[in-house]
Amino acid sequence: MDIEGAELESLHGAERLIKENEPKLAICIYHRKEDLWTIIDYIDSLGIDYDYYIRAYEKTATELVLYAIPKKY
Repeated sequence: MDIEGAELESLHGAERLIKENEPKLAICIYHRKEDLWTIIDYIDSLGIDYDYYIRAYEKTATELVLYAIPKKY
């Protein structure tokens, strides 16, 4: 999900689907400095046991992606 800073709002809108399906998530977290913790905090609040990984696709912090993988995988 790379929607230019609207990632958190999109997760809010998809809350029911995320809770029902427990999908793997890939979310860009570089658009706003607070995204790193607010997005993880929000996903944690959904009650799904996720493992989190962050990958940088460039040497700068301009292409950071958060991966949330349910522990059932």
